Amino acid sequence: MSIKPGCPVVIWRVDVVFLTADDWKYEGSGAAEGKGGRTHTFGVSNPAKKLAGAAAYELEGVVIKNGKPILSED
Repeated sequence: MSIKPGCPVVIWRVDVVFLTADDWKYEGSGAAEGKGGRTHTFGVSNPAKKLAGAAAYELEGVVIKNGKPILSED
């Protein structure tokens, strides 16, 4: 169960990958000075390519549809 009661959590994939400094990209904030904002945020450049074949665990019957994991209809 998750932190929120009644909301189950399913871990459907675990990836193990070694990233170097070249793999990271800065994702700037659109927040204006003095109006909140956020800390510096970084993402992985081309994550699909970098994570391809990196699954250490993958639950059978889960597919990606519209960018989200769902149960396969097979």
